[in-house]
Amino acid sequence: MNSLFKKITIIGLGLIGSSIARAVREGQLASVIVGVDSNETALVYAQKHGFVDQTSRDATHLIAGSDVVIIATPTPLLVDICRRIAPHLSPGTLVMDTGSVKAAPLAVMTGQLPSHALIVPAHPIAGSEQSGVTAGRADLLLKKRVIITPEVPLTHEQLTLVNRFWEALGARVEAMPAAMHDTIYGYVSHLPQLLAFAAAPVVAADEGELSGNESLTRFLRIANSSHDLWDDIFSLNRDVLLAAIDRYLDVVTHIRKELSSAPADTESAISSSARISFFPRIVSACLITTVMEAEKNAGVPFVRFSGSGFADFTAPATTDPEGELEHISSHYAQIGELLDAFITRLQALRKTLE
Repeated sequence: MNSLFKKITIIGLGLIGSSIARAVREGQLASVIVGVDSNETALVYAQKHGFVDQTSRDATHLIAGSDVVIIATPTPLLVDICRRIAPHLSPGTLVMDTGSVKAAPLAVMTGQLPSHALIVPAHPIAGSEQSGVTAGRADLLLKKRVIITPEVPLTHEQLTLVNRFWEALGARVEAMPAAMHDTIYGYVSHLPQLLAFAAAPVVAADEGELSGNESLTRFLRIANSSHDLWDDIFSLNRDVLLAAIDRYLDVVTHIRKELSSAPADTESAISSSARISFFPRIVSACLITTVMEAEKNAGVPFVRFSGSGFADFTAPATTDPEGELEHISSHYAQIGELLDAFITRLQALRKTLE
């Protein structure tokens, strides 16, 4: 079988990078796959499991002659990586990052890489709460969306090249301006992740409560994601995220005020229903309201571009409420107490971000 590419270099063998390498190997898309990572253990693992042919801890080594270079590292490392690889890129080399914020990487890549390279910032909508080289899967991108945000529209030949790469991995490509991307994903990806971090300690579910409760399990899933990774993402998209948090706080605070005027509960202790059922339903419904309003203001269907993180966090609000809503009235004060704790945590996260 003839490969689509002679040589592909993947810098960063975490979840996304190692998944791409696995898919490239499985699909026989390149004659040579080069894996670059600062972690020697990741390099040994990748070569042992056969999804890279050559390895290096330095991005300048082995990169010459690459048809495609994928930078799948945290965005703060992008400046140094681009400076290192710039002198070694051949004319026409396709260079793509995989970060979930696009305006900042676009500025870095166009500023640091030579004009003869084909620079196409990309965002595979295929994340997971897991991380590291061992978490990678060859099918991670199957039937997933990849957003590209080139600085200028691509030619037919350039777009064909980009499409050939991602479609060979099972993904479908869509293009949009970087600023639009960051606005959309600020609401449907970055905001849900921040809310999950704030909500998880309030719910504090144990294994018994999660057993058989699919919507709660989904609601809490992304709270297990790497805080360090997401701190970088939050910071890079800070202005959009601050605006999204503020609007969300308006929505959830309104609900809290409505509960303040409700009759007192008959029980003083917070019940399991209030904590693992009613509270998740309310905070996830508030996210849906916030995103719907943002969609209306922007005239763009944000949810269409969302991934599993948004779907999972909002799962409690989309399940059948029959037999549940009628019981909320007897838990108003308890739900209010939980919302107070959640709002306090969210405000603290906002202050840190600001």
